[in-house]
Amino acid sequence: MSPAGDDRPPRQNGGSEGSDKPKKPQKPGGSGGSGDRQSGKQPDYNVYGRKGRSGGKQDPPQRSKPAGGREKPPYRVYRSRPSLRDRVRKPSLASIRTSSEEGGWRGRLRRMVGGRRPWLRWALIIAAGWLLLSFISFAVSAQIQKGKLPQSAKDALKGGPDVLLGQNILILGGDRRGKTQRNANGSEGQGPPRADTIMVLHASLTSFHKLSIPRDSYAAIPDCGDQKINASLACNTNSPNGNPASTIKTVENFLGIDINHIVIVNFDGFAEFINTLGGVKIDVPDTNGKQDGAVVCGDVDGGKKQGGVSLKLPPGEITLEGDKALAYARIRHNNCDPSEDDRDRAARQQAVLNAIKGRLTSVTRFPYNFLKGPFIGWDAPKAFISDMGGFTLPQVAIAAILGGSGETNVLGGNKSAISSGPGGSLQIPESECVDAVKTLTGSDPPHDAQCSP
Repeated sequence: MSPAGDDRPPRQNGGSEGSDKPKKPQKPGGSGGSGDRQSGKQPDYNVYGRKGRSGGKQDPPQRSKPAGGREKPPYRVYRSRPSLRDRVRKPSLASIRTSSEEGGWRGRLRRMVGGRRPWLRWALIIAAGWLLLSFISFAVSAQIQKGKLPQSAKDALKGGPDVLLGQNILILGGDRRGKTQRNANGSEGQGPPRADTIMVLHASLTSFHKLSIPRDSYAAIPDCGDQKINASLACNTNSPNGNPASTIKTVENFLGIDINHIVIVNFDGFAEFINTLGGVKIDVPDTNGKQDGAVVCGDVDGGKKQGGVSLKLPPGEITLEGDKALAYARIRHNNCDPSEDDRDRAARQQAVLNAIKGRLTSVTRFPYNFLKGPFIGWDAPKAFISDMGGFTLPQVAIAAILGGSGETNVLGGNKSAISSGPGGSLQIPESECVDAVKTLTGSDPPHDAQCSP
């Protein structure tokens, strides 16, 4: 308190007595702050830079200019010659943004399936779905046909590793004897069928070879004695489908090999399958030297007059529909060339199989096969009955594509080594069977080949 008894605060020095205006507070770093720095007194706060160190604001570093007066940039500039498309097209950053946003495996996958073209992506999806539908129809149809094979035939097979590792497949076709079928002479057929086609396929990843056994070959049939090998299908059975287990055992003993799988041809389904393919292209050889005349002619199942098929084919390349292609493979007596025998008929059967393979694997036929894919997949297994299902049959197809067609191989091709047997049969020596198996499998028979007794 002042001596006068006044409780007012004392006046500050430097101001006038009459001045009652308060002074403004000084900002940090102002005159007061500068005075503190000049006096060496530290301020009551810290200033932090970018790296957390205390201190005042620092000026950016100054580069020294070169002697020439022009500053050299700290980077290099590369220029590329623009392409013709870039010269015409207006510059855009869209492509740069796309490349930066769609990097990695997702971007590559997106570009593979069409990128920013939705129509191409949908086209690929539809094509993949169509192929999947074709495979599913094939697998389902194959499983249905697999259930029709007699259990006795399944038990007679040797099985073995995957087809691509090398297996023997017996292809068997009956002569359709039944109550409503007619033979070439027009008379009613009675009893079980006899083998009309006997062929062995050896399929592997590197080979696909065929061996046809003439149906008139003389063979020892288990439980049915010595007779033509085609009678093995009718041995000890009254079934209209025959006894394929007997034929399996007969062929194994005849050639000295193991049979791993069997395919029984269904002639009606076979013809329908060929029609689905749009027919097959056959190169008919000129066997009698008549360029302008027919070289293959005859009747099958009683001929056209009795509901069968009649053939009269000239030499050269020709496209045959299902019924005529089947008749070409089955015709036994060629009226245009009476010198033909069962070995020529077996060669025609292999020619038909090669023609089917050619239709399925031809590049020019791909659009047609793709559009008809589900129908081909459904009709193909209906052409036969087999122990192989929807996952084994594709292996046979792969072997056929990778292994090639192979040359026509008919047992008894060396006619000088063949003699006539009982009842008009063909007597085939053991040496012929051994040589044929070597050509078929690439090795000697694993068992003794009995061939003709």
